[in-house]
Amino acid sequence: MSFGWGIISTGLHPENKIAPAINATSGANLVAVYSRDKEQAHSFAEKHGALAAYASMDELLQDSRVDGVFLCSPNSLHSEHAIQAAQKGKHVLSEKPMTTTLKDAVAMVKACQNNGVTLAAGYHLRTHPRSEERRAGNECRSRWSP
Repeated sequence: MSFGWGIISTGLHPENKIAPAINATSGANLVAVYSRDKEQAHSFAEKHGALAAYASMDELLQDSRVDGVFLCSPNSLHSEHAIQAAQKGKHVLSEKPMTTTLKDAVAMVKACQNNGVTLAAGYHLRTHPRSEERRAGNECRSRWSP
């Protein structure tokens, strides 16, 4: 069974990275895209083979083919969008940073927990050797540190 993705925003990152990655992933299906600009949403959907284009978040979240959303909207909107998605039973993958305040981050986590959906942040360097060393508690020196 394929996982149906909805992309929130049609900026350069979803254009160049996210939509192509979804389309290249087996078991993933680009179902819908949202932009405040209806023409931009339709153009993006056509280019990337999305099944639907929406100029309304509510309409995208009502689409039963969407299992989860990838938040590529401005960072200050991630919390609002994540909470809306969670309340509609959609899983949430947020581009980094997850949000701009601790209060908003806590609200995102609680909304996803309360609605039984997964929340994740798209941080591609989490398995970088430097990150691994820090998690293990080892001192990490760079060429810039004394």
